[in-house]
Amino acid sequence: MTFQSLLTALCLAAGVPGLLQAGDSEPLELKPNLVVTPTRVAEPLDQSLAAVSIISREDIELSAAEDLFDLLRLQPGVDIVRTGGAGTQTSVFLRGSNSNHVLVLIDGVRVSSANTGAYAWEQLPLSQVERVEIVRGPRGSLYGSDAIGGVIQVFTRSNPDPYARVTAGSYGTAEVEGGWGYRGERSQLSVSAGYRDVDGFSAQNPNGFSYHPDDDGLEAASLGIKGSTDAEYGGWRYSLLATDPRSEFDHGRSDAEQILSSLQFHGGFSPNWDYQLQGGYIQDELFTDFEFFTTDFTSRRYELSWQNQLHLSDADQFSFGADFYRESGISADSWDEDRHNAGLFASYDRRIQRLHLQVGARMDDNSRFGQKFTGQAALGYDMGRAWQVTASYGSAFRGPNLSEQYSPGFGGLFAGNPNLDPESSTSAELGLYWQHGTIGQASAVVYRTDVDDLIAFNGEFFQAINIDRARLEGIELQYSLARNGWLLKASATLQHTEDLLSGQQLLRRPEEKGAVTLDRRFTNGSWLGIEWFHSGERQDFGGITLASYDLLNLRAGWAFTPAWRLEFRGDNVTDKFYEPAYGFNAAGRAWYLSIAWLP
Repeated sequence: MTFQSLLTALCLAAGVPGLLQAGDSEPLELKPNLVVTPTRVAEPLDQSLAAVSIISREDIELSAAEDLFDLLRLQPGVDIVRTGGAGTQTSVFLRGSNSNHVLVLIDGVRVSSANTGAYAWEQLPLSQVERVEIVRGPRGSLYGSDAIGGVIQVFTRSNPDPYARVTAGSYGTAEVEGGWGYRGERSQLSVSAGYRDVDGFSAQNPNGFSYHPDDDGLEAASLGIKGSTDAEYGGWRYSLLATDPRSEFDHGRSDAEQILSSLQFHGGFSPNWDYQLQGGYIQDELFTDFEFFTTDFTSRRYELSWQNQLHLSDADQFSFGADFYRESGISADSWDEDRHNAGLFASYDRRIQRLHLQVGARMDDNSRFGQKFTGQAALGYDMGRAWQVTASYGSAFRGPNLSEQYSPGFGGLFAGNPNLDPESSTSAELGLYWQHGTIGQASAVVYRTDVDDLIAFNGEFFQAINIDRARLEGIELQYSLARNGWLLKASATLQHTEDLLSGQQLLRRPEEKGAVTLDRRFTNGSWLGIEWFHSGERQDFGGITLASYDLLNLRAGWAFTPAWRLEFRGDNVTDKFYEPAYGFNAAGRAWYLSIAWLP
């Protein structure tokens, strides 16, 4: 599919709901949402100057999806590579940046591994997710390291209402999940748990370097606790998430454990001065047993942050704060290192009639690589008739992970370098936004990012050094329409990612992608839906070009009583064969059926 045909599909999709009339339908609206990730404070989505996408719990329920993977890849500017089936390594790219250029937060806590610098998305069960906020573009001035491509924040399940769901489907899939909670006058508590068992399929095909024609499965359990207590002087928020996935791959297996906890207190010094204190802890362990060798990693991070918001007037807000984290990483028989980072940040938000201005700055001081300054400025102008134009410029950086600094390598090859400098970037962005009440939304965003001092393994012994440079540029298009019980969402992304030293396209990132979803809601809680997803050609190791592909997915739900419903999802219904990475398989046609109790 070419860019022209992709745009044609978007235009055709935009007109579908207008042709459809519904009598027995549930009224749908594109309701404004509050988002917190773009500025670290709550603000209406339609007033944000950042490019933001939201995946709500309602979106998750409508999708009947098995993994967050299925919803993330529908979002503009997001590319995902999964090397096999459920539980296999999953990498997320934002705007063509590297997977470790994406800052991932869960309930406000950094969750990337101190050893590898990336988050293991395959360990996060969808049943524990309440909401996802995707902020595209640099956020170094607010969050510090890792936010070159953007920030993805996941909020865990928080609804205290009881529920239960049982799922069965292709590739020997069996899953059970449920939750219970308490809601009082000033406090609430929710507990959710899940178990998933998948026989799977062979992660690799004969092109893979360690191909073995057996089924590579997943067995995973999770427990989530979330609650709050409010009082006259403020309120407490707390959460706990524990996951224990065990996955197989060709000639090997991996056992992982992750525990994440967060404790937050919010209050006010005065009616115009709000503050928030948060502490967080994450520990993840990963043991991998290859037929050829084993790895054993442990990563820990302790965090503390203090954030303030001053309401100077109805049009002026000033935010400032500080955060600190200490992280350690252990690789059995290789290294045992730790470091700490302290940051100061401030931002100012000003509205002058039709103008909206945001500026921010941050200073980080890291015990291993020293100080780093980042800043950002954004300007929005209300053109009237539901149109707004925005422009922004910002900088970001990524500190080297512990593996890049201290790994002894393999016989001296691919060894780390303790003298590495942080990778740094500058980004410029121009956006045009349209919103027609609660019915329609559209946007077009153009961006360009230059990344310097990229870490690569080079030289005679392939040691980690700051040598590489990259340029990332593209356009993101979105359109949404809610009408007569129909909900349409369409997006297209065009991007060019280039290694400036070699002139080659960055690996596993398509130059074009698009998605269209169309859902029909009924007044009794039932629904029907269809998804179309397109990915263009991608480059892979060894000069391999991976073919483009299109996927067609179906989903439906039937509420046969007010409390019970059947849910159905059909993935890749045309049974399209494609390689997400060279030598690795993706799922063929698959069917899933769930029965849910939602009193």
